[in-house]
Amino acid sequence: MSRPLTLKSLGIPRSIWARLFISVALLEVFAIVCIQGYVIKRTVDIYKNGVESQWGFGVLTGSTKMSITQESFIVYDVIFIVAQLFLLMLCWEAVAHKNTIQIIAATLFNVMCLIYSLIQYTTFYIRPSSSAGIFQKDNDMRILQITTMVVYSLCTVAFAMLTWELYQLFGWKTYKKLGANLALRRAYKWHQILLTLLKLDIFFFISYSVQLATLVLRVSDPETWVQIGVVIPGSVVFLVLSFWALKVEKRRVMIVVIICLGLSPAYFIYKLVRMNVGIDKNNDPYLDSRKYLTFFIVVTLALILVTVYVSIRCYRNFGIGLKEAIADYDARKAQLKANIALMNSGNADQATAENRNYEYTEVNERFVLE
Repeated sequence: MSRPLTLKSLGIPRSIWARLFISVALLEVFAIVCIQGYVIKRTVDIYKNGVESQWGFGVLTGSTKMSITQESFIVYDVIFIVAQLFLLMLCWEAVAHKNTIQIIAATLFNVMCLIYSLIQYTTFYIRPSSSAGIFQKDNDMRILQITTMVVYSLCTVAFAMLTWELYQLFGWKTYKKLGANLALRRAYKWHQILLTLLKLDIFFFISYSVQLATLVLRVSDPETWVQIGVVIPGSVVFLVLSFWALKVEKRRVMIVVIICLGLSPAYFIYKLVRMNVGIDKNNDPYLDSRKYLTFFIVVTLALILVTVYVSIRCYRNFGIGLKEAIADYDARKAQLKANIALMNSGNADQATAENRNYEYTEVNERFVLE
């Protein structure tokens, strides 16, 4: 018989602060998805009579023969929606694993979403691009953009307050679960930081690549299909390989990861220079996407540099016993849970209720960082 879906079965602790953290994330996801969904509908309505662009919708200009409107704004709105789903994943996983590093990262990610919404509002109304001028007299769109910024601002404040409470709540559990071995605790801290950075790297690099391929490059340009068919999936495979190398402590693979990450800033610096130097104003492929791409390039570049540094720290910690400690903790926890469940006729929920010294989740709860 299947067990009912509850917060506990989803890995959410009983703490009121943890559940408030998830509640704020859910409310933000609902609000932003609804707002951006309506923005997409309104954009489509405004441009439904436009000339079709290279991707099947949007408007082409007679002078540059480039797509500059509907598809651009829809891609930005879709990024908002995907970012919210990614944020919800970060929040749920962080709370379920009692991972204070990722809780802080989720709060910072929400700040980045707020900055992105400010860039969008600037592009629409403060320093509008040529293609955004059509929205100047659309008060509904202005209200939606302001509402998006207000939602992000309020949720950022809420996340910051709850992050502090969760840090205080989860910090002591490090000693209880990992013990007083300071070397392992420091190693695990860097381990968790790297895992979180790799998740952020995946999101920002894929978002940048999708914008570059759909908004700047042409369908007839081979670079477009190289970006979509090779660069994006190749980057995902590379970062997944990085997760694996960190988990199993493969030194040679980790060295390759560090070298490749260390070389990648050259590409982003090249793209940043190319977007801003020597551009023909009458044929500017970055006219409407420059601000957005610059934001993603700068953030991705910063993340990569930090990731390289943290990867080196983690590499130096290989072989000190962290991998074995994680495996031992997982094994002990699984055995303890099985024993308690067996004593209660296989009902793990009842066992949890009757044994308040332990807290069980369906998620594989590991160490908790101070």
